[in-house]
Amino acid sequence: MTRNEFVATLSDVMNEVGYVQKDATNDHQNYRYASAEKVLGKLRTALHERHMAVESAADLEHFEIYDTQKGKRSLAVVKLSIDVTDGEHTATMQGLGSGMDAGDKAVMKANTAALKYALASGFLISWGDDPEADPNGELLGHANEPSEPQEDPTGDGDIPVYAEAREIVVSMKGKQGVKELKQFFGHCAVLQWDWPKVLEFAKSQGVDLLNGLSKAYCVKLRDMVKQQREVGVT
Repeated sequence: MTRNEFVATLSDVMNEVGYVQKDATNDHQNYRYASAEKVLGKLRTALHERHMAVESAADLEHFEIYDTQKGKRSLAVVKLSIDVTDGEHTATMQGLGSGMDAGDKAVMKANTAALKYALASGFLISWGDDPEADPNGELLGHANEPSEPQEDPTGDGDIPVYAEAREIVVSMKGKQGVKELKQFFGHCAVLQWDWPKVLEFAKSQGVDLLNGLSKAYCVKLRDMVKQQREVGVT
């Protein structure tokens, strides 16, 4: 197979698996999503029919165990690379996933999420809507992602992954903007920013995290850091 034929074959696969129907339901947040198994199953068949193989390698970028009011939680961030090959030519795809769990499944969730999104990004797979939009069209970070696998800690979890951030969120309990603030900290964690970097970023957006937070500021921070993730800024 020539390089041009290899590229054409990948293009055929992309066209064949361009859409994956949602097959699973998150009962906790009441929405449907395309499971990792659905994505993998459709790609596995398409690649097998064309005699293409897949190799993967994963790196644990971050792991943390922290205390919550409901007990200990683990957070893992995994970076995964996938090589699709015909034995001579190779196409490499990458995905970053994170998972939180009360037991020992955080790394497994993160790895599954990273695999799903590496393949989805590499083959431009769609599941029919924007997973970051609520019914009213408001961006919600990744709050609508399934809890297993879970891409990142940006939903309505117990508390953020930064010890300093927990105090800020607790002080805002009962006020608007708490969800957006949690999502902001979750995106920062996936970007692997330390706490000084989080404060520096907020300051660059004209927001003092330690004083006078409002919902508008929380929404602004969430949306701006989400943009940083989309363009791959670290």
